Amino acid sequence: MALRHMLLLTTEPATVSSVTLALQSNGKLASGDVVRDLGELGARLQADAAPAVVVDIDAQPEAMLAALEPMVRRHADTRFIVLSREISNQLLLAAMQIGARHVMLKQSVTAELSGVLARLCPPTDPSQQGSLVTVLSAGGGCGATTVAVNLAAEIQLLEEKKRPEPVLVADLDSAYGAVAAYFGMDGEYGFFDMLNRHGPLDAQLVQSTALAHSEKLHVMLSMPRARLGDTVGWDPNRIGEAVEACQAAYPWTVIDAPRVPVMMAAELVRRSTATLLMLQLTVKDIRVAKQLLGALAGQGLSTEKVKLVAGRYRKRGPLVTHMEAARALGLADPASLGTLSNDFAAVTGAVNLGKPLAAVAPRSDFRRDLQNLAKLLVETPRTAALA
Repeated sequence: MALRHMLLLTTEPATVSSVTLALQSNGKLASGDVVRDLGELGARLQADAAPAVVVDIDAQPEAMLAALEPMVRRHADTRFIVLSREISNQLLLAAMQIGARHVMLKQSVTAELSGVLARLCPPTDPSQQGSLVTVLSAGGGCGATTVAVNLAAEIQLLEEKKRPEPVLVADLDSAYGAVAAYFGMDGEYGFFDMLNRHGPLDAQLVQSTALAHSEKLHVMLSMPRARLGDTVGWDPNRIGEAVEACQAAYPWTVIDAPRVPVMMAAELVRRSTATLLMLQLTVKDIRVAKQLLGALAGQGLSTEKVKLVAGRYRKRGPLVTHMEAARALGLADPASLGTLSNDFAAVTGAVNLGKPLAAVAPRSDFRRDLQNLAKLLVETPRTAALA
């Protein structure tokens, strides 16, 4: 594998020579890829992201690591490798705490760097990544959590013959933890704990953090029940890394994101195979949906990546008709506003038992609509899902 555009921070010609020699079989280190200080490194990464950065910290180890930490967090998709002539347990721990992915002796660079880069920066192959579905919400009561939970269950049923692995439903509701409440589950850690964790986020961490509702359906809590409603601090630069870890761990991940900040919503939409924005046919939900679509457009995203879906839909008696809602949302084709039937009795029964509709009310109208949606997701090429 040829690694594109790796950067090296060092002031030592001998280290430049060692890295250059190591990369003869794994890419090429150009003279312009060598920087002499953190300021120059930050400017280079800001202008053009690099898959990997090798940092020589020998001049001032503690000060270099402390100054490097904000940069590591800011560039979550870049793998930082630390070089030193001596490695103590204290240095190793400090480097891991700031998020460095590897610590290497300078004496080992020529023999080991190529292999380390191959492991940390494998070729990106979309076919090896799991699919991601994000469910956003324009208001409470529209059924976003019910959709996320049951959509994951229906996808698993459709895929189980081809892919025996479980499906993950992840909860990003830090206020109520609605997915956990649906299943009556609790645990020690959740999605927001991952976002605030020092060190790398990978498939093994996701799998060890997720809980098994069943053999084929796993759940990632937002946070433990005792901390729900607490002010949540999270590192926005780690959203992408967390999502990639979920995609590496599971063939399908469905994220329930009912009330997340716009920046997080934008990052989820950007990385999702498909995004649903749930709403009810009310004036308030339509206004909120339009505002959210406008905010996503302000983040440089095409609103065509978002599928609008009206939950709890009834053909007779809605305050706003389907046609009026489509027109207010600026949809050229009213059919592009999806609907999910209002089936209160079936949904309530499933929630009360903490089980998917497939196990409680397999013949319900709502389940039938979800089956059709899941089938569309599974059968549509990833690049065109719900477009």
